[in-house]
Order: sequence, then C-alpha cells, then structure tokens
Amino acid sequence: MTPSSTCLECGAALKPDASLCPACLLSAGAATLPLQPVSVGIPTLPCEFGDYRLLKKIGSGGMGIVYEAEQLSSGRRLALKVLNQSLDNEEQRQRFLREGRLAATIDHPNSVYVFGTEEIEGVPVIAMELAAGGTLRDELKRRGTMPVSDAVDAILGIIDGLEAAHARGVLHRDMKPSNCFLSGDGAAIVGDYGLSISQTNNLPDAEQLTRSGMVMGTPAFSPPEQLRAQPLDQRADIYSTGGTLFYLLTGKAPVERSSPIETVAAVLEGSIPNVRTLRPEVPEDLAAVIARCLATDATRRPENYAELRLALLPFSSQLPEPAPLGTRWAAGFIDSMVVLMLVFSVMAGLMAISTAWTEQNFAGIQSIWISILNLLIPLAFYILCESRWGATPGKWILGITVMDVRGGAPSWLQAMGRALIYLGVPTLGELIANRLLPLEAIGEMPSDFQLALAIGTMVLVFNLHLLLFIPALRRRDRAAWHDAVTRTRVVLARHVAGRMRASNMLPVESTETPQRWGPFEEVTALADGTRLAWDPVLCRTVMLTPRDNGSSPSVERRDCGRAGRLRWLQGVTDEAGSMWDAWQALPGAPLPSVIGKSPPTWQQTLSWLRDLSSELSAAEKDGTLPATLSLSQLWITTDGRAILLDHSWPGVSAEDDAILTKTSPAQAAQALLHRVVSLCPAVVRPMHGDALVNGLEAASFDRLSHVVGNVLHLLQQKQVVSIRSRAAALFAPILCTTGMLVFSMLMIQSFIESAWTTSYPGQPILPEVIKMYEHVNRPTTRDMPPGLKGQIRQHLAGHYASFFTKKAPPLSEAAILPERHRVVLRKILDSTTAPSTAELAIADEAVSAAVPRFQSLHPEHSGEINLAKGLPSTLFMVLTLLMLWQFVCILAVGSPLQMHLSGIAVVTEQERPATRVRMLWRWCIGWSVLLGIVSIQIVRAINGVDVIRGLPELSQAALPVILALALIGLLIPRRTLVDRLAGTWLVAR
Repeated sequence: MTPSSTCLECGAALKPDASLCPACLLSAGAATLPLQPVSVGIPTLPCEFGDYRLLKKIGSGGMGIVYEAEQLSSGRRLALKVLNQSLDNEEQRQRFLREGRLAATIDHPNSVYVFGTEEIEGVPVIAMELAAGGTLRDELKRRGTMPVSDAVDAILGIIDGLEAAHARGVLHRDMKPSNCFLSGDGAAIVGDYGLSISQTNNLPDAEQLTRSGMVMGTPAFSPPEQLRAQPLDQRADIYSTGGTLFYLLTGKAPVERSSPIETVAAVLEGSIPNVRTLRPEVPEDLAAVIARCLATDATRRPENYAELRLALLPFSSQLPEPAPLGTRWAAGFIDSMVVLMLVFSVMAGLMAISTAWTEQNFAGIQSIWISILNLLIPLAFYILCESRWGATPGKWILGITVMDVRGGAPSWLQAMGRALIYLGVPTLGELIANRLLPLEAIGEMPSDFQLALAIGTMVLVFNLHLLLFIPALRRRDRAAWHDAVTRTRVVLARHVAGRMRASNMLPVESTETPQRWGPFEEVTALADGTRLAWDPVLCRTVMLTPRDNGSSPSVERRDCGRAGRLRWLQGVTDEAGSMWDAWQALPGAPLPSVIGKSPPTWQQTLSWLRDLSSELSAAEKDGTLPATLSLSQLWITTDGRAILLDHSWPGVSAEDDAILTKTSPAQAAQALLHRVVSLCPAVVRPMHGDALVNGLEAASFDRLSHVVGNVLHLLQQKQVVSIRSRAAALFAPILCTTGMLVFSMLMIQSFIESAWTTSYPGQPILPEVIKMYEHVNRPTTRDMPPGLKGQIRQHLAGHYASFFTKKAPPLSEAAILPERHRVVLRKILDSTTAPSTAELAIADEAVSAAVPRFQSLHPEHSGEINLAKGLPSTLFMVLTLLMLWQFVCILAVGSPLQMHLSGIAVVTEQERPATRVRMLWRWCIGWSVLLGIVSIQIVRAINGVDVIRGLPELSQAALPVILALALIGLLIPRRTLVDRLAGTWLVAR
C-alpha cells in the first residue's frame, strides 16, 4: 500500500512517510483516524490477522490503530495495537516496541496491561488488556459531564496508575481523557504510553523524540514546560491529570482555541479559566486543587501524587468516618482553653493601656468593650481556623476535621454560621440567667447558697452548647444542630493506609544456555517444576507452569484480569513439545517470607485484607477460587499489594501453614483471612477491629462481600494511637482542669469586685483598702504618702459606718471580706468619728490615688490572682485531683475518662480491654512520683507539720520532674515507659 500524500485528518499536503500534518499532530487528539488498512493483509473488518481476528477499530493515535480483537488460539478478547504502515521504518518500529516495553514495566491494576508484542506479516503489534468501558472521553459522550464524586473517583484511579508508573521511572507525557480507559468493573486505568519516557535513561529517548517532532503531545493538556521542551518530572503529569479532571467536570479542555498555535500560546500564558466559571456547583476547594495542578509555575503544583490524592479524597465517594462525640468534646475542651488564653491576653493588653479610662471612671465603657471582645475573639478564632485550615487546634490534635457535605473545608459563611450557633447558645443562656436570676436576687438568698449558686449557674451556662449535640446521639453521621444547619460535618482526618513492601525474589538474569519456551527464555526452575522465564522483547519475568494432563486453565481463569490474581498470558510449547501456561510474574515475595520476624502493623494487615477479601469474593462468584487456600499462596508485590496464587509458592515452608479445608468455599476463605489478620499482634489491633477478627474466626459471615464491606469500613476509622492522641490524653485534662480552675477564680474575683462596685459605686474595693491600711499601719512603712493612714480611716468611717447593719452585698460576707479584715474594719469604725463632707472628699481622692500605687509596689498583697506565683501550686493541686479522679474512673468504668474521649483503649496480651486490676497497677506506676509526694505529705500532716505553708516550694521542685517524665514517655514511639512496666499497650478504641 502506498502512503497517502495528504493528511488523513485535514487533507493538507504531507512529506513522504507521514500520515498526519504537524497541525493535526498538535491537536487535542479528539478525532480518530479514518478506518484504513494498516497493511495489505487488513483490507476490511472483521478479518483474520495472524492469530487474531480483528473485530472493530476502537481508537487510533499518531503511531498506530487499536482494534478490538479475539485471539484465535485462546478465545480471549483483547486490544491489539498495530503500527501504521506509513510509519513503518526502523526508527518508528523501535519507538513502537519501546511503548510496549515501557507499558509492560508498569504492572498495576490502574494501568493497561500488556500481554505481549510480536510481528504479524512484518507489522509490529502490541497485545493489550481490553478496556471494555472505553475511554473517559467516550464516557462523557455517553452521559455528559460527570458528577463531582464520580469524576474525582476516576482521577484517583488514574493517580494510582501514574504513581505506579513514576515508581518505575516512567513519565506518561500524554495524559488526557482519550488516554484514560474504563475497565469492565468501572475502574479508571491509564493507557497509551506512546510518548512516555523512562527517567532512568531518558537522555537518548528525549533527544530522539524531540528530533522526530512528536514530543509535543496534546497542547490542550500539556504543561508549559513540556511545550517549551524543558526537563520534566512528575509534576508535568500532575498538570495533565488536573486538565483531565477539568475536562470530566466541564466537558471542555482547560484551553480551547481555534488553532493549535493559539492553544500553545494560551497554555504558555496560563490563560486557564476557573472551573467554577463553567460549572458553578463544583466546590471551591476542589476548584482550588485543580487550579494548583494547572499552575504555569511547576513549583506551585502538588509536589507528588500522594499530596494530590489527599487533596482530592474529600470530594470522592469514599464517605469519611464521623468523628466520635467523645473526641469532639475533648477537642472542644482544648479549644476552650485556647480561646480563654486569647481572651485573657487581649484583656491584659487592654487593661495595660486603659489606665486613663480607669482614672476617669469609664467603667461602663470598658464593660461594654469586654463583653464585645468576649464574643468577637472566640468568633474570629473558630471562623479563621475552620474556614482556613478545616480544623481548630483541638480538632487537629485529636485527628478530626470539619468539611462541607460536598467535600473540602467549609466556607467562611459556613464557619461563621457554625461559630454563631455554637457560641450563641451559651451567650443566650447567660442573658436569660441574668434576667431570671439578677444580682439582687442572689443577695437575698441565704449566704451559704450564694457562692454555690453563682458557680453552678456559671458552669451550667458555659456548657449549654452540649444541647446542640442531642441530634448527633441518634444520627449515623453524628451531625449536631450546628452541623446540620450549616451543611457541614466533623469527620476523622483522611489518611492513606500504609503497605508493607516486599523485596523482589524473582531472578532476572538468564542462564548461560537458556531453554526456549516459545518467545521466552528459561531463567530458573523452581521446586515443583515451575519455571521462571524471561521475555526478551518486553524485558520482564514470566512464570511457566506445566499443564496437568494437557488441560488448559478454564475460560474464566484465562480471562480473569483482576488485580488480585496473576494474569494468564498465553500457552507455549517447550522444545520437547509439552504444553505450558505462561503467567504474569509480579516482582515480590511470598507472604511467609515477607513478614519474617517483623509482624505487620494493623494498617498493613488491613490493606492486605482489602485486596484478598475483594479477590476471594469475586473468585467465589465466577468460580475461579483455588481448590486449596493457605498462607503460602499469598504473594506480596514490591508495592505492597496482596495477590492470591492458584497454588502454593514452591519452596515455602509449610510447617505451620496447614492447608485450609472447610465445608464451603466461603468458610475456607474466611479461615484464610483469619490467618492473615492473626499475623498482626493483637496488642496493636484497635478495639473496633475485634468484631471482624472474631467473625472471621467463627466463619460467621454469610457472604464474602460482607467481609469486604467491613474491611472498607475499618479503613475509614482510626487505626493507631498517634503521639498527638497520647499527648491529648495526658495533657488535655491537666490544661483543661487548670484553665477551668484559673478561669473560675478570675470569674469569682470579677464577680466579687462587681458586687462591691454595685453596693458602693465609685469607691475602691474595700478588701484592697484594708490591705493597704494594714501595710501603712506598720511602723517600718516608708513607701506610701505621709498621712495616708488617717485618710484611710476617714474614708472607711465615711462610707462603711453602716456596713454591719445594712444588707450585705451579694455573695456571702466571708467570701467578700475575710474575717481578719472584718475585725480591722470594726475596730476602725468603733474608733473613728464620721468625717465632714470636705474631709471625706479629700480622703476619697487620696485613697483612690494610693490604691493603684500600692498594688504596683506590692503585687503580692493585691487582690488580683498572681498566676506566676500561684501556678505551680495550682498545677500540683490539679495533678493530685486528676490522680484521684482517674482512680475513681478506673473503679467505676475500668479506664480514665480522658482515654475514652481521646479514642484510646488499654490492652494486654491476654485481655482486651485491660482489667481493672491491671489498670490500677498501671495507675500506680504512672502516678508513682506524685503518689510518693502525697504520701509523705500525709505522714507529715499526721505528725502535725503545716504542709500548706511549704506547698509552693514543694510544687516548684516536684513539677519539673513529673512533667519531664511525661514528655519522655511521649517521645518513646508506640509504647511508653509506663506501659512497658505495666505490661500494657495503647490501641485505638
């Protein structure tokens, strides 16, 4: 056949040995080549071509045409790519075969599998996996633009395939919708490696491809650096992947211009619209991810596929696990402490600069500002954290995040709505409490109940937000009122399960005089007669098994293309005429050799369970389940995937690996899965995994698909106890208790001060005045103005003459004025005559000016809480109370409350969870230092020693030791010193 002298697409004149003009080579690749024979032997379709029957054309590209074909010798349907005759020269042949070799190195479920290459009638062909679902471009033609979750699911599959290619050093360089295919089960797979290069040896390839003029790929989906012929890395394919997602969501390429030249110019300029301008319902965060992928500057794109995967997961159909309510409440406590510290810091700053206001008696203005700040600071805190990062500090520590129901972080409007509802409920409760229970009403109650009522009301008001969580107690998604109203959810943070990778045990070097099995060369013989052979064309290892009694594998087994089984390649004949089956040989090792002396983690075990349970379920349905099942039939690939072999791997010891024989295939499969999950030590398995393990042990699942569902559910849950969770369980109770205690003391002090200013408006607070009087009454005092002692007496006599006869201010008298101050006041009132109006005015002015000076010179006598001085003693008391509280919790429910809230359980090798006796032993070890100090103090108190007076010094000496031991325990990975001594482990609840 003579090559056409005109372009097959546009009819333009062509150079010799060309089939497409340069403009069409640079086009978006949407059109397909017209049906034409690629050799004299293919005049019409359907027709026979070598060992294949070509049925129909399913695609074309710059180098060849892809046909759906049936292999006559096996009856298998596959895709056959045939080199265009117009490109049939030695350079193009090598390029064509190079595509097959590169694709063959990528052995992954999300990459098109290459069965082999050969020449038929002098024409090179590549036999590949048939993607029954067509391309993603075809899918859009059938159904229109995809729903967001479906589009993201497809791209996640493409990312898996491209990541596997990158792990083999392969860059695709032509990623676009027409090169992404759909398998029979709907999984997206990567295909057409015609423009790919190997980064392990890319210089010769790059030079050759550049000279050919075909390196450009598809401009509408190509990154700017590729169009500039600059060095490429995986971020180039990430750009094209983002463009493919753009197309799936909008039905348009990122850049669409009337000519290829304009398209290239627009790509280089970065003239790419926001995806929301074409489809407004796309979440803003997803649009931002796509914009990052399509950034002109490669450094602004996601650095790798793992980062891109985590960014896209919130928008997929994989529903995240709702955050447990206990974890949310624990996060709320931490956030409350952070907010309190922010409020106190701002208040302290304002008080430092508002001295003029105090002197001018602008107390009303300050009170208004304080109320406003008490609302604005928490509001800004929650809006900023949740809209910007999707999590507050407390949520981040405990591994939970806030997301929109459509995926991604909430918008600032949603975050503001959540904050207004969450903060508005206690604020409204405070207003109602003040209206129903005013300050005057408290003063009329018996003094014994006043302080208790005030504190109880305060605690109740500040916990009214817990009412918002009532709907979450019965909803599957654990949505509270503020979640449901704003269409947001609080979920466990996304993570990708780790896999245990295997070293490659397959030999790759041929023997000196290799025996031939068809196109393959023998490498080595295994124990049971199985051979490992080498494919010199595709440069990969294959496995050869002899046919028993001449019978070939069943049709279902030969056509099985699932990721959990080895693919059947073809039947071959050895030099003696015996028939053998050639199988895919994945680099890796048998499971017993992989685990060795290092047992797998729970995350690694779950990843194997997902692979195996899915394969066992599918094999049971199509009748390809092996006759026997054992651990020696499990193969772990170098990328951590679990593969089910038809027979035990030769040479694997079976001493403790008895063949599983059960009454039904489902029971045998569950017994095998139980053997796999038992490889993970029970002391690292989370409590929520026990149901699956027990069910597999008893073979109580009716269907293997139920096992698959359970495994997928477990993959979404918390799997390990992170250092953040351990730190939260250890320090959150301390910080929360200390913060609440300090806050309560400050609130009570503020409440007392408010009571004095209400009863004696415009006057300094009486306890401060009496403290100052006691100070100036000393003979050695020289730091206060002369005559201040008499002015204080006149001030007290003029304002407080009726103190012991009039109704006392709200709260009990003992709380407002200690007994020793009452004695001093009574003596002054009894010995001082009432001053005149002029004398009282002079005394008031002197006292008002002296109080701030006295407080600044003697802060230790100030009524304000001295946190720097009192914090060690406060912390020591908090730790003691927390120790006793944990003791009570262990006796009552078996473990400390903060562990429940942090999602942590304590187990031993025999007990899940640990018994109360074991928990008490662990409690004694953990609190041993504090227990010793408290015991010594108790003994000293019994002997009549004043232990309260020496508490500050003792606290300052003991706290560093206790905190240092706690920090050292956190730094020890996986298991703290306390757990090692107690024989316990921490696992996820």
